[in-house]
Parts: sequence; structure tokens; C-alpha cells
Amino acid sequence: MRIKMKVKHLVFMIIGMLTLISFLSFFVFPYIEIYVAEKNITAGKVEEKQEILDLLRTTQMETKKYDLIQEYMIGDGLLTNFDIYIGPSLTHWANEDQNYIEFSWEEKEPFIREYVMQAPPNGFLVTAAKMLASHYEMEGDLEKAKHTLFDASKRFSPLEEYHRNELLVERIRLTKNHDQFTEANQYIEELLQELGTENYDTLAQVTQLRTEIILAQGILNEAHEEVTKAIKEYEKEFNEEQKKWQDSSDEDESIEEDKVENRVVYQQLTSLERSLSMAMEKGTVDVVSVSGKVVRSDGTPMRGVGVFLRDESSVNQSVGPDEYYVLTDDEGRFVINGVLPNRYQIFLGFYYDQIDGWTWPIRMDDWIDIDGSKDITYNVTLQELMKIKSPVNQKVIRDDEVTFSWEDVEGAAYYNLSLAYEIEYGSVSTSFKTNLKENEIVVPIEEIYNQTGAVAFGDEDDYDAKSFLAFTNPDNRFYWSVEAFDQHDRLITKSNGHRLDDKTIGNLPFFYLKERDLTRADKLLINKKPEKALEQYKLNYENNPDDIHSLRMIVRLIGMNGDGTTIARDKLAKPYMEELALKTNSAQQLFDIVQHYYDIQNWTEFNTWFKIYSDKVDKLDGYDQSIYASALMKQGKYDEASIEYDKAMKIDKSNRFVGHWIANEIYRNRDLEKAKEIARMYPERPYGEIVLNWEYLVNQMVKEGGGEKEYIQELCHVLDLYFSGQEDKLEKWHSTTKLAAMKQFIDGVQNVD
Repeated sequence: MRIKMKVKHLVFMIIGMLTLISFLSFFVFPYIEIYVAEKNITAGKVEEKQEILDLLRTTQMETKKYDLIQEYMIGDGLLTNFDIYIGPSLTHWANEDQNYIEFSWEEKEPFIREYVMQAPPNGFLVTAAKMLASHYEMEGDLEKAKHTLFDASKRFSPLEEYHRNELLVERIRLTKNHDQFTEANQYIEELLQELGTENYDTLAQVTQLRTEIILAQGILNEAHEEVTKAIKEYEKEFNEEQKKWQDSSDEDESIEEDKVENRVVYQQLTSLERSLSMAMEKGTVDVVSVSGKVVRSDGTPMRGVGVFLRDESSVNQSVGPDEYYVLTDDEGRFVINGVLPNRYQIFLGFYYDQIDGWTWPIRMDDWIDIDGSKDITYNVTLQELMKIKSPVNQKVIRDDEVTFSWEDVEGAAYYNLSLAYEIEYGSVSTSFKTNLKENEIVVPIEEIYNQTGAVAFGDEDDYDAKSFLAFTNPDNRFYWSVEAFDQHDRLITKSNGHRLDDKTIGNLPFFYLKERDLTRADKLLINKKPEKALEQYKLNYENNPDDIHSLRMIVRLIGMNGDGTTIARDKLAKPYMEELALKTNSAQQLFDIVQHYYDIQNWTEFNTWFKIYSDKVDKLDGYDQSIYASALMKQGKYDEASIEYDKAMKIDKSNRFVGHWIANEIYRNRDLEKAKEIARMYPERPYGEIVLNWEYLVNQMVKEGGGEKEYIQELCHVLDLYFSGQEDKLEKWHSTTKLAAMKQFIDGVQNVD
């Protein structure tokens, strides 16, 4: 069966996967042994580390020495400049292996230097040379860094030109990053003389670097011409290469088709071209700088932190090994020059000892919007991680209440509390309590049981019992975290972060809920018999209408009897959902009913249940407010909807419903001017893979319509079809219209969620 989380909780799922998995990997798994007193594992690693160092110093077998350096000090051959990368949209780390043995740079440096000078030339040599050059750059010896890369490149034969070119490109990048443009251009010309068209990947990288040099000098037209030409040449050479592969393969041999869009270099070129095109279209000719400081809250400057400026097309991807960054200096300062108008997020690269016990209190909605009119100052202050008090250290709770407590944070106006449970391939996090004024709260255990679990859609076998049972599973382990906010809703600090040694580990946020025992139906579900489990839950509820757990599980599982669609599942679940909502008076269950009636556009029931829900919660969040606004819009209450959308965008900084607001204003005002203003002021932020540039879409309609009233009339007619749920007529229009820009806009509106 297919498993889904309700739409409202998508953001929490993303947060769970982007931050809590990181939280588990850094904060919990490597050091859980500390708490349970299994010191022998840690001691064993120390002994193993020393044994490796002794072997490296004493072995006379060079091949064995180089194998050890590759395995324990270079890794898998991929360069990772830092141990941990942290940004608003994503956190990831260089090595996910829990058994990884960490060597300090002082321990590694002599062996890395020897490897670069003497080891056999291969991909590991490229990585080692980049590591050594990065170290010299951090130490302020740029010339030594450049010589390291060049000398290592000479160790490769003409038959190994790919590795040689990779190092020479890295030398260009390093030189360019330090604004030594004349020297960088000299290196570019030298390398171009040696490259043929078959080296189109390397040629594209070199062209991108040359474009960035031109751009840093403020010559946008020339930069755009350069990158546009590079894209066309890349596509041409890529297609020719693919054709050769197809022609050379046997007829019976199946070759998986590659796509140019999947190539990283191509993605970087096209992203740069889009930014240049938008800047030129707006008449912007200036590039700006982004500068600031990275310090700890006690005033300590953070030297040697990597600072990455990433545009919205890349913020949901891991930081690549060749991605541009600058290093903070002795005062923690950084400067990034030649920045085009666009929307960006700052990412930081840390070594373990830099972030241990500290956190960068950053939110997903933290963006830098650059219009080219002024330089930007962006400062970062790391905060000490919050200390949690209870429940901690795998505490077993058998009472019908749970007390959560943590240290009081100076300047905190309120706290938000999140819970998480483990599933087969990760974890799921959900926001539990918000706007808490005190640093302690006692909650009935039933409130925790009512938190989101998975929902079945269809009868497929792909399921995880832990995800359905969620917080009701007495055998599963749960964890929690807390965030502190000031009176301006700014995040001050949080409890989940990177604690990497005995001094900073503190209390572990694990606990078990053993107030209830597994029922016979629960055990059937765990034993992978979901159909029988559902039958048993139904029987339990029929025999005991006060059996809330069985009712809750019926709601989660009954979708397995449907056809895999949301409508079919909700039709089966609706009577049980309503009973569960009324019996528990849970905001979570109430909103599920609200969402259901919104999806089927039953506005009478929607309005009734939304009133019950809004009376229950302290205040509506951004998603609630947006759903309400969209419901008003689809009921024809356009003026009221406009007011509610305005409220929603001030709460939900992702602006995920801005497409609906734009559609509402077009229909309400019968023109595109107000829509253009909203699109510019509230750009949709990427919380997932698909992000629409609504300003671009509206501008394309302005061009396509040419100011004709008939165009606006047709646009409003099509919007009316969407608002009123006339899907057949909308589909007919979609399949016959020749208005490409309008069609693209309507597609976007339909996919707003």
C-alpha cells in the first residue's frame, strides 16, 4: 500500500528529513554509547586510530601505506571541504559512516603531503591535492595552494587528462575566487589551448569561470553572450556523444538514456544564464557584494568557515565539491563579489570542532533578495545549544501525562516543541506545541497519541508499521526538541544540533511511552498483516465505542480498501474521521476533516468544521490561513479572500499559496498590475523540488496578451472554471488553447498546495 502524510505536514516531513536525520547522526548515534556506558567502543576507536597512525609511520610497503591513506584520510575519492554543511533549507555532512574514524588535520597533513608528491596518480590524488590546497588557502598561503594543484597536475600522463584538467580548473577557480582575474584569465587561455571539443565538460567549466570573471567586472551583456554560447556548444557535444554511444552499442544491448539536464555543469550554466537574463530584462546592470561576519554569541570570531551563496535553484541539493565559496578570515569576515540580482540563501561549511555544542539558529524562510541596487551585509551569530531536562536519556514513561522541561533562554518570548518517531528508513518529525510561554509543559499522553501517523492509500505491500502506529507504539523510541524565539519571532537557539564529545553531549532527548500495551490488532500490523489488523481494529471499536486507539488506527488504515486516490480514501475514512475529531477534540483530527471538505469543495461542511477548528487552536498558522483564503476564493468571496491571503503571506514565509492570491487578484481586478506587484513582493520559496517564478509567469502573460481586453476576459473565464471545480471544461480548454503563457500560469495555479 502507498503511505502518505497529509499535505499540511509536508513541511514538517521535510524538516524532519533535512534536520532531524542530521540531528540523529551527529547528536545521537555516534555517542549513544557514552550514555549507556559502553566506553569500550569509543576506546576501541582510539586504539584503532593509533594503530593506523603507527602503521603509516612504520610500514615499508608503500602500496599498503597509500591504501591506508586512501581509506582513512582521503575517503571515497570525493572532495568534501568541510565536515558539516548547514543552511536554511538543508543540512548535510561529509561522512555518514557511524564507524568513521576522524583524524585531525595535524595528524593527516604529513601523510596527505607525501601522498600528493609520491602516490600513484589517480582520483584519490586529485582529492588529496585539493585537500592540501584548501588547507594552504585557509592558512593564507594562496601561492602555495596554486603550486600544489599545478604540481599535482603534472604527475598525470596525457592518457589521464581528465584528472589533470580537473586540477587545472581548480587552480583557475581558486585564483578567480581571490579576484586575481588577470592571472586567472592567463590560466584559462593556457588550458583552452590544450582542450579539444571532446573535452566539452571541462570546456564548459572553464567557460563558466570566465563568465564569472566577466560578471565580477560588471559586464553583463558579454557575460550573457559567453554563457549562452557555452550552453549551445555543450548541448551539441553532448548530443553527438550520445549518438556515438548508441551507434557503437550492440542492437540487443540496452543503454540507459542520459539527459543533458542531469549534468551538473549544464545545470550550473543554465542557472547562471537565467539569472543574467532576468537581470538584463529588468534593466539591471550592476552586480553587488555580499559581506558579513561569522561569530559566536560570546564574541569569538569564527575563522576558516566556508561561506556559500546559493540561488533558489540549488538550495535543496547537497553542496557540491566544486561549488564556489569563500573562507572567513581571522576576524570571521567574508566578502562575496560579483553577485547577480536573484534570490539566495547563505550556507556555511564547518569542521566538527567549530560547530561542536553550537548551533546556527536559522529558519527555512531566511532569504537574501538582491535587486542589484545595493551591497548586502549578512552577519551570522552562532548560539550555544539549549539544555533539555525531561524526558531524557531513554526515560520510560508509564503515566498518562508527560512533562517536557528545558532551560530558560534569556530573551525568549515563547518556545516551540517538536516530537519525532523513528521509522524503518529514517524518522518523522511533527510540530507539537507552539507559542509556549514557559519552559515546562505537562501534556496528556493522548495528545501525543493523536499526532500525525501515516495514512494508507491502496493495497500495495510497501508499508512500515512504525509509521502507522506513530507515537502509540510502546516499543518504538521517540525524541523531542525545542526552539526559543524572541518577541519578533526570530529564532534565538534550539536544543537539537551537533554535540560531538563528552563535554557537550548533555542529556539525550530519547524517551519511551509505555502507558499502553500493544493490542492484538497492533501485533497483526507489526507482523505485516494490515488487512487482518484493520478487521480487528473495526471489531474492537464496534465492541467498545470508547476505544479511541482502534478508531484512530481505522482512520489511518482504511484507505487500503480504496483505489489509491485521496478521494476514495477520504470517502471511506470520513465517518470515522468525524467521530475521531469529535471524541478527541484534537486540533490535528479536526483539521483533517477541514482538509477533506476543502479537497471535495463541500463549502457548507468546510465552513462548519473550519469554525470548530479555528475556535480550538490559539491562532491559525500560515497553511491554515491560506487554505481558508483559497476556500473563500473558490466560494466567490474574492474581497474577503484577498484580506486572508495578505495575512497568510505575513505568517508563512514560503509563500506557497501566492499563486492562488495572484489568481484571486486577477479575477477580482480584471487586470495584471496588482498580480505583478504581489508576485514581486512575495516570491514562492522552495520547500520542495518544484518552485514557480510567478513574476516571470505574469510578465509572460503581459507580453502574450498585449493589453487586449479579450485576453483578460478569457483568463478570468478559465480561472472561473478552476474556482468552481469545472474540471472537464478546464481540461478541454487546456487541450485546445494556443495561449502558451496563460496555459503555463493556469497549470501553476492548479498545482498550488
